[in-house]
Amino acid sequence: MCLLLRSEAVGSDGGKWHCMTGYLPAGIDPLHHAVEEIQEETGLGPNQLRLLDRALPLRLTGGGRRWTVFPFLFEASSPVLQLNWEHQEYRWVSNGELQGHEIVPWLRDVCRAVLPRRDFERQAEASTA
Repeated sequence: MCLLLRSEAVGSDGGKWHCMTGYLPAGIDPLHHAVEEIQEETGLGPNQLRLLDRALPLRLTGGGRRWTVFPFLFEASSPVLQLNWEHQEYRWVSNGELQGHEIVPWLRDVCRAVLPRRDFERQAEASTA
């Protein structure tokens, strides 16, 4: 899984680790837009991505706001990313390594939605052991 360290130059969650995100304009297909966001923020093009899974939209709240998240799980053909200004660092980690990072509060909800259930349960067990 790729964790991205949010730049201090962005409006929210600066200095915290999270997954790829982006604003979805009205009337735009979430999957198509997710691929565009990945390319914009990491340099990975559509031919370097393979969709592994997608989950039902999640309704999340935090920081006095409510939003809808469209979770997707992609496999990248290259571990090398070219980050834009929104992120200052990236790390490829296993599911069990989330607890070692200062993550945004909603990341576990998104992971639960798209990661294989057995993998996420193993991660939860490891973080409570």
